Amino acid sequence: MKIAVIGDLIIDIKGFYEEEISAGKNILLKNIIKSPGGVASNLAYYLKMLKDQVFVFGSVGNDAWGDYILDALKNIFVNVDNVKRVNSMPTGFLIVVLDVNSERTMIGSRGANEKLEVSQDELLSLNPDWIHISGYSLLNKKGRKILYNVEQAAKKLSINYSIDMEDIETAGLDFSIAQPIIFCNEGFCNDKNAINSKITVIKAGSRGCYRIYNGEVVQHNAPKVSVKDTTAAGDAFDAAFIHAYWEKEDVDLACEFANKIAAKKVTKKGNWVKMPFNKFLMELSKANIKF
Repeated sequence: MKIAVIGDLIIDIKGFYEEEISAGKNILLKNIIKSPGGVASNLAYYLKMLKDQVFVFGSVGNDAWGDYILDALKNIFVNVDNVKRVNSMPTGFLIVVLDVNSERTMIGSRGANEKLEVSQDELLSLNPDWIHISGYSLLNKKGRKILYNVEQAAKKLSINYSIDMEDIETAGLDFSIAQPIIFCNEGFCNDKNAINSKITVIKAGSRGCYRIYNGEVVQHNAPKVSVKDTTAAGDAFDAAFIHAYWEKEDVDLACEFANKIAAKKVTKKGNWVKMPFNKFLMELSKANIKF
């Protein structure tokens, strides 16, 4: 599959804190990890590990952090020709604190991601099999224009496009041009958006996910695992669902495959984690998903 991924590119500086976080307290982190982050970066990694051709559309600062992210993506053979460098703003960043309960507290800035723009011509000339866009991109001043261009390109190319709504308010979005596949987190799924989507997948953490398709709601339970780090689990889920649905066109099989990949991700620390991708792909090819 050839996929265009549109979204934030940031650098994550992650540390671990052995106590509960409280206001007014000095917090000294241990086991600091620096890694590429942001939806576009994380999604690109997991799609690439699932053997897809990935083309990222994003925006980074003209700085060392921007170099670091682009070099990391190039090293896994992700195409970054459509990532723009911005002189006026730094590369986005997040400081991620994981506490004793593996809960995350994040502080940062989107930085150069606020300057992201994507044209119809860029998407049409790429001629992808699928387009995915991060909900955070819709927060930009030209976010609705980006969405319009994605919808028009998907319609003209007769392909699926998907949106991860993250935790943003999306009540006013118009999906009348072409129906998307929507990913959202439990508690942040707008009813109107779900009605106007082709498929809605609600991510529910340890409870797995719910899918809404053809007016039917079905829950798919997640494997029970010991959680070490939930960072990027949602992106791993999205990548796995997209890959499986494109390959099999079975929404329930895609949900099961996505649950399995996301569950494996949370057992390991870091954004880009190693797992037996070839084994999972073999199971998918045989439509034999076992938990």
